[in-house]
Amino acid sequence: MPLKKTASPKVQAKRPASQAQAPVFNARIAGINYDILEELTGYAVRRAQLSIYADFTASLGAYDITPQRFSSLVIISNNPGISQTRLAEVMGIARSGVVAIIDNFEQAGLLERQDAGDRRAYNLHLTKEGQRQLEKYKQAVKEHDDRVSQQLTTKERQQLRALLGKLCIEPK
Repeated sequence: MPLKKTASPKVQAKRPASQAQAPVFNARIAGINYDILEELTGYAVRRAQLSIYADFTASLGAYDITPQRFSSLVIISNNPGISQTRLAEVMGIARSGVVAIIDNFEQAGLLERQDAGDRRAYNLHLTKEGQRQLEKYKQAVKEHDDRVSQQLTTKERQQLRALLGKLCIEPK
């Protein structure tokens, strides 16, 4: 049985234009000596991530959708009935972080928690409105991704994703 829905749709509402925007990130500042940082793969990846995150925020921030929230919606949509614990594992975040995300989506009417037969566990399902909103977010994220990778060919984009995958260290 779904939990009671409360509050107005927080995720769906656009933020007022008067709200302060995040500072613009400049990945390379002229006149700064970066020394060994120029040679570090992790530093280059982090700088790129900060730049990409800034564009993501500019693209979807008005909807209160962060990369983490977007990823959560995609995972839940494609894995209906996933547990909060499993979602936390997949996302690589603390269970308490997932609970906060899920609470937000539930209050906005995008998601339902369904009893999993254990008082401590819930299965997660997007509502029809959640699916509708996710489709809108996917389009905005695709446009964002095209924008931030516009200097790369299709083959280079595929190659970059493959190379970044090689940097993911398996836990021992």
